[in-house]
Amino acid sequence: MHTDTMGLYYDKPQHFTEWRTSLKEGEFPSRLNYGEYLQHTWAQAMSAAEQAGLNVSVIHEEAKAIERLSDGAFSLTLSNETTLVSQAVVLALGNFTSVYNSHLLNLPGFFSSPWPLSQFKSIPPDSSVIIVGSRLSAIDAATYLCDNGHKGTITLMSRSGRLPRVQGDQTTYSRRYVLYELAKQLESDPDDSLLQVTSGLMAELSHATNGDWSWIIDDPSPEKQLRQDIKAAMTNQVQWQAVLRGTAPVVERYWNRLSPRSQQLFMEKYHSTWMRFRHGMPVQNAQKIVRMLESGQLKIVKGESVRWDGTFKAETSSGIIEAPYIIEATGQECSLERIPSPLLRSALKNTLITLHPRGGISVNFDDLSASPGLYAIGSLTCGSHFYVSAIDRIAAHASRISYSLTQTPSARSLHVAIFCGSDLFSHLMVSKMVPQLLAAGHVPYVFLPEHKASRSSTLFDLRELAFFERELLQQYILPYFKDDVSYGTTHQTVDQLRAKYGILVEKVPNVNKMSFIKTLDRHHISVGLSVRCYQRFKTDIIRYFSKPRRLLNLHPGALPAYRGVMTTVRAMKNKETSFGYSLHDIDENWDAGDVIDIREHPIDYSKSMLAFMADVYQMGVAVSVAALDKISRGKELSKTPQKTEASGYYTFPTKEEMEDIKQDGIRLVDSQSIVNIIVDSFASPKDQEKFRTYIEAAVQDWYRRNSV
Repeated sequence: MHTDTMGLYYDKPQHFTEWRTSLKEGEFPSRLNYGEYLQHTWAQAMSAAEQAGLNVSVIHEEAKAIERLSDGAFSLTLSNETTLVSQAVVLALGNFTSVYNSHLLNLPGFFSSPWPLSQFKSIPPDSSVIIVGSRLSAIDAATYLCDNGHKGTITLMSRSGRLPRVQGDQTTYSRRYVLYELAKQLESDPDDSLLQVTSGLMAELSHATNGDWSWIIDDPSPEKQLRQDIKAAMTNQVQWQAVLRGTAPVVERYWNRLSPRSQQLFMEKYHSTWMRFRHGMPVQNAQKIVRMLESGQLKIVKGESVRWDGTFKAETSSGIIEAPYIIEATGQECSLERIPSPLLRSALKNTLITLHPRGGISVNFDDLSASPGLYAIGSLTCGSHFYVSAIDRIAAHASRISYSLTQTPSARSLHVAIFCGSDLFSHLMVSKMVPQLLAAGHVPYVFLPEHKASRSSTLFDLRELAFFERELLQQYILPYFKDDVSYGTTHQTVDQLRAKYGILVEKVPNVNKMSFIKTLDRHHISVGLSVRCYQRFKTDIIRYFSKPRRLLNLHPGALPAYRGVMTTVRAMKNKETSFGYSLHDIDENWDAGDVIDIREHPIDYSKSMLAFMADVYQMGVAVSVAALDKISRGKELSKTPQKTEASGYYTFPTKEEMEDIKQDGIRLVDSQSIVNIIVDSFASPKDQEKFRTYIEAAVQDWYRRNSV
């Protein structure tokens, strides 16, 4: 798996990447490195639990039986015959290895699982080995043998006789949001769902490859095909992979809407092909396999049955192949009839779980409960959720179980239209919101309403503010970075967000045009969030966002006292002790809708107004994300009507007001502080010096042209 998808926290998918102290192993780390990460994270979790007053007991015994007591609790019997009683149980049993040739169990030379790889050190280096399977586990077993000096012939045998495809760069599909829209479409209209999924994915694959479908055709020779795949991966001719990777968070939603008949058809006809294309091998492993094929050490054949008559004999497309050693590497076992688990047999016998026709056990799609109080995670849920073993999905499913255990309603996926203003801090807020919303399973759409700036002010202070707040971003920062994704930065521009996450970022001349409102409907937008959008929302778009949809505004300033513009400096002028953001419903009266929440931060009067906004904008992010989470869980948002008698409305300061503000020692802008904020936010450590020079030159040029 790629390092960016292996974080253990569902809302921090890059947690593992950030934890790694060295990237020498590249984007596909070793199991040893990941094991160290697991140990470190476990230790941190135990420490956090202790600090929170939680008692965590680790019991090194196998649970072999489970039953429900009369009060609804569960009784677990352990292998040492002791019992545990609990109100809730989570079946987190890991992956069970598939053993297709179960008749060979206990025979000398038969390995029923490829794990741990170190067990193969017992195989004499000159012996012939047959590996049953040809996907990733089989590749790992073959390359391990070769890396550890094995010289004998190795045969990969599978029903298809085909290898996985080869992974290219882990680029994000530019239209990833469309894959979420397909899920929404299926959930609103499940008729002909298999046809909808197939046609929808084919359309995106065609878009990604410019209509070139040659990549889907297999060469009859696995070796020739592998060479082609390596070349395509190394020359970035694998755009189709970005589409398939992009389905990771939503493929379970596709699967959930397929009819039982369609699910069965897919498993019988297309599952093997899907796995080959969806889960490719890293280039370095592919290159090892090519060298083994070239040397004649490795063969790839079709076949599935193996018999024993003193030695192992496999019936293959190349005839009978004999070997003293057999390694089963056919992946995970999801059929309970073939899983040797006393605990699962007990749960089945006591009707605590039921078999799922497509494998594993039946669980509730939202909270993964098999029966009240009993949950399952991992490969046991493959029948209900299809794609369940990747770390990012396990983390997401674990979060859903934890929400259920704490009686928190399940969240539905929201499609959120963010109407982003043209100023610096709106863009910084959106940069923080987007990854948080995506991690929570939502889909942000960033719309950039056209901002027709008023005629340039005659006041130098207001022109200076406009330059640092808007012009510097629009004319210098955005063109500098374009859509080149930077790593090691705290923020991304909207174009970088589009490239990194595959979200829609679009300029909007007029949010009130009916054509744009139809665009919102086409994208299944259910919530709108205005972040300093200077276009006024009128009747038609407000009507679109009527219940059950919502249209919210994130306003700088405590409402109703600070309506209007430049509320920060007005609060400072009024000697307020704190300032923050108000989140409120939008109606046709500007800034007058019911207030949902207000969050404030102490005002630091040693800073300029604009520099102080760097202290407070994160609260705008927090209040918005918290409200969206409540909406997604069907919770009511608090609503406080604004009292007219308590309201205050502010416009841009007049010349006299500006003089009073300055007399009080309040500055609108401190150029060096803003430059520091910009550089620290957008530039990576290695690019900061160059970017700072570029920004400072722009600032100096502005002051030269606007000197007074």
